[in-house]
Amino acid sequence: MEKIRQIELKKNTFKTMGVISSSIAMFIWGFILALAPLTTEWPFVPRYYYMYLLVAPPTSLLAGNMVMGFLIDRFGRKKIFVLDLILFSISIPMIILSNNVIVLIIGIGLAEFSLGGDENTILAYLSEMTPKGSRGRVIVFSTNMANFGALIAALLSLATGFSLYVQKLSFALLLTLSIPAIAITRFLMPESFRWEYYKKREGVALKRGEAATRLYFLVSMAITIVLTYALMGLVIGPYLFPNLTSYIILLYNLGETIGGFILLSFIDAVNRKLFAFSSYLGGTITMALFIPQFILMPRNLIAFMVLLFLNGLFGEFGWATRVIMEPELFPTKIRGIGIGLVRSIAYSLYIASIFFTASFSYITYIVYNFILWAVGLSGSSLWLKHGINTTGKALEEISDRVPVKR
Repeated sequence: MEKIRQIELKKNTFKTMGVISSSIAMFIWGFILALAPLTTEWPFVPRYYYMYLLVAPPTSLLAGNMVMGFLIDRFGRKKIFVLDLILFSISIPMIILSNNVIVLIIGIGLAEFSLGGDENTILAYLSEMTPKGSRGRVIVFSTNMANFGALIAALLSLATGFSLYVQKLSFALLLTLSIPAIAITRFLMPESFRWEYYKKREGVALKRGEAATRLYFLVSMAITIVLTYALMGLVIGPYLFPNLTSYIILLYNLGETIGGFILLSFIDAVNRKLFAFSSYLGGTITMALFIPQFILMPRNLIAFMVLLFLNGLFGEFGWATRVIMEPELFPTKIRGIGIGLVRSIAYSLYIASIFFTASFSYITYIVYNFILWAVGLSGSSLWLKHGINTTGKALEEISDRVPVKR
């Protein structure tokens, strides 16, 4: 318990290695996530395989979140960090050296299984090892690197589009150089002190109504952010604008990246309940604006791109709320499996939506995404009324409640 007090007193020395390792891993995860739609432009990928390329990441993410979520609660955070790195290292040559679409899909799937599951571990670890006064900033900074990674993937794709060999070489250099950086920092990180402390201790169970409210809030946020990021930032290009895929990924993730850096200045000072509601309200409104844009200015590409950027900005605000509060609202003993469960529900719907929206018209596609934003707005509205503000609170005040000794 003394080490936990030191964390809250900001005396721990983990932060540099923990934040560096997590940030690099999130950057690479975002990079790999963008590769699935970007590789639809590779000459050996037939158009009828686009759907399978697009469905590989969420399928692998679903499996990775559940498997890794269970493992990090059972065996600890650091051991699974190392396992994730090994699996990711195996996937790189499969992606880069592939000249066959099946091998490419397997490689991307393995990378997403490891790095997607890695996000579970990162969120649990950072929330448990960061002082309460800076927990939001640390999590937002590290996870925002995923948006930056996707942005860089799009930029590289545009810059090297003249040659598949040059493009693969640039991807290979970036991915390969990330391995020693992640490995060194991970081996220097300590195990989570909170996981070690709480793994054999019984906590106080939440009341059924409180648990249900937390679960609906988290699941509704995950559904909105996972699906709308995928559908508006990744899938819309290959489906509706195949010649603009790289530009759409670039612009949407530019909005997300800028939004993440804006949040660093105030995320640990604002009321998280109110911020969650405001974020999902803003996302719902900007999504709704695509409808009059299509009716009044259907050929105005600038108006479409501006709205895409703004929706990406609010998408990052909603993403930030989700990644901060997912680990906050589950106790340490089940934090990994709890995050995995919430995300697996969202990824299951993501997979279904790839098939469901394949034949949608533009307007139907937009309306569907508007409905998804409304789901998150309903959850944030419920939390605004019945939830708790977690800003500036230790995990022991939120979810790691222990029985009072008498």
